[in-house]
Formats: sequence, structure tokens, C-alpha cells
Amino acid sequence: MPYPDSPFVETFKSQLVTCLSDEKSDTTISNAEYERTLRWLCSSPRITSYRINTLKSNTEEILQALKKHVSEVLGESLIKIDIHPSISDVIVIHNNDINEKLLERHDKQIVVDVDCAAALLRGAHVYAPGVMAMMSGTQINDEVSVFADASRKCKKGLQKLYKDENKIFIGNGVVKMKRHELFGENLNPSGIAIEITETISGCPPLGDHFLPPGSALLQNLPSILCVHALNPQPNENIIDMCASPGNKTTHIAELMQNKGVLIAIDKTSKRVTQLKKRCDEFGAKAYIFEADSSKILSLDSVDCSRQNSIKDGPPFLPETFDKVLLDAPCSVLGKRPQLVNRLSEKMIKSYVPLQRKLFETAVTLLKTHGTLVYSTCTITLAENEGMVAWALRTFKCLELVRPSLCLGGQDG
Repeated sequence: MPYPDSPFVETFKSQLVTCLSDEKSDTTISNAEYERTLRWLCSSPRITSYRINTLKSNTEEILQALKKHVSEVLGESLIKIDIHPSISDVIVIHNNDINEKLLERHDKQIVVDVDCAAALLRGAHVYAPGVMAMMSGTQINDEVSVFADASRKCKKGLQKLYKDENKIFIGNGVVKMKRHELFGENLNPSGIAIEITETISGCPPLGDHFLPPGSALLQNLPSILCVHALNPQPNENIIDMCASPGNKTTHIAELMQNKGVLIAIDKTSKRVTQLKKRCDEFGAKAYIFEADSSKILSLDSVDCSRQNSIKDGPPFLPETFDKVLLDAPCSVLGKRPQLVNRLSEKMIKSYVPLQRKLFETAVTLLKTHGTLVYSTCTITLAENEGMVAWALRTFKCLELVRPSLCLGGQDG
């Protein structure tokens, strides 16, 4: 469902033409395409998908668990839940059509940050860190309406009604934590603060708390397709260059059946900790290292002589890996729904040099006849089609290959 009154629509208009055009060509977009893309960015996807971890579970088991959960939450529901027709390890939930104006607005309101709000529209509950304001007198099991702080002006711990014309109504829920559990000095609250009962996106409350740990993951279809395009096989040497939080890493391990060598790299200790936690939870066998993936290549065999194998970590010699996944840092302009966005044009353009540097490393690490998958979660030509065109011009050894599995479209 689009959010035409969101402040995002106005603040992002100045950036959108830059995002959809290529400064090195005469590419332009029509007004109709411009408006359609803008509304698409500000809307929630019509489906929600789970990827099943076949190392720990199976699709039919998770399908039945999902149907039971949705039935318990919503009662007799017309929500359609089925196995994806082309991807056997994916379950798809089809959102209900919702008339936002018919949803009740409760007197007691909760304000959440925009990241939390976007997650709610995709099936999440409100977790404690995302709560910005809770009105005084709110009690456990109270019904409340949830709003997004689109202006980012709400003071953490606000006790009264947040009066801001740009706040966005997200949906309704039931309180599960009190104010004193959420706000205060030296508090690090965790857990579900508000159980969501309905949202303007029509996506049912989902999450994964009702599933066995590591059995399935809420994951967008394009992210799932990236790994299927890589087509990991047992006994291959594979590297995931920008791996945290580990969603794609665990999928690679699953398709490899934990056989072979899977290297997962990320740059900071915090992200590496997150990556290790996800791999442990999913039973994914990976050799994880904290490193800058633009600096993990060595052209000097002496520099790598201290290693017994690639399992010892970087630096790596050229042509070390059968397959490389470069899920590059990007401007994240394709992540939906976008309730607000404050990226400047300069910030958006700053990603291309880094992506090219990582791409150069990825190509050198790849064996002859190997497979390199480059992916982003943005919509800019410079970071996508432009990057591929640059790579094909720069590296004559590369050939563009159509994946065996191609799905989706601009209106998905």
C-alpha cells in the first residue's frame, strides 16, 4: 500500500531522478515512470517470504507451522500461504488488501522509530529498542495504535501524546511491556514490547519466535535468488565477501550441504559477531574472518606461504575460489517500504568507488570458468547496470550470464 502523504515522498523527489539516471549516458525517465517508482519505493511488498533451512527442517513442516500460527493470531483467515512455485525452499505469505481508513485508531499511542516501523509492515512485532514513546498510564494488554516517527523528532521516553503532523499510522497492537521496562538510565531493554495485531500493509504478524531456532528465516525473494544464481555445490571453495548478518552465508552453506570450504568475511568485530551467531543458529559451517574484503588479495605467494590452506583466512592468492558472492555495500534505496530517507546525493554516489574496488578483488580471486554474483539492494543505475557495464569493459575475462532462475518484476 503506498504512503502518498509520507514526508519521504517529498524529501526523496530531489534524489530520485539521480538514482534512476546514468550520468554517462542519455538515459532519462518519463514522469509516469518517475511517479510509479516513487510510489513503489514507498509501499510494502504484496508478499512476504520465508526461506527454509533444509539443514535443520523441511518446507512442509514450516508451512504447517506458519498456517497454524497465522490461524491462532488472526482466527479464521483468508490469508494465502503456500510453497513458492519455482523455489522449493521458500514459503510465500500473500498480504491481505487493507483499507487503512477502516482501521481503528486507539486513544493510547506508541511511537516507534522508522526502521522498526518498516519491519512492522513486513510482519514483525515491536521490539523494545524500537520504542520511542509510550503514553503515561499505559498498561500491559492495553490496545494501542502504533505510529512511525517520520520526522525523527520524538524524544526517547516521551510520556504524552506525540503531536507531529508527519507521524505515520502503522497499525494496532497489544502492550506487553511497561514504561519502566523500556525507559531509564542504564537500561538495555529487549523482547517484544508490543504484539502487533494489524497493519496498514495487510501483512500478518509473523516473526520466527514460534519456529524451532534456525529452521527458517524471513528473507526477501531477491536475496534468496542471489544465492540460487550462485548455485553453490558440495566440495567447492566459495567466498562471501561482505557476509554479515549471514542470511546469504547460511543459504550458501545449506546448498553446499556443509561440504567444501565456505569463507565469510566482514569488516568490523560487531558485524562478525552477528555473522557467527547466525551461522551457529543455522548450523552453517563457515570459516569466518574479520577483514576488509578490498584488501584480502595477495599477489605474492610468499605472503601466503604461512598458510596451510585457505581455511586459515586472508590474504588469498588469485584464482582461489570456484565461486564468489559480492553482496556489496550500497545506498539501500531498493529496501521497501521507505518511510523516510535522508541520504544526500553525495552519499549515494560515494558507494560506486568502493564497489569497484571490491569488484576488482572479486574478479582476481575467481578461478577461470568460475561464477561471480554481484548484488545490491538498491535501484541506482550506477550501482547496478552501470557497475555491470563497467566490469564487462574492464575485465575481458568476464561474461554476463543469465541465471537459470529469473523471477519478479518492477511491480513486485
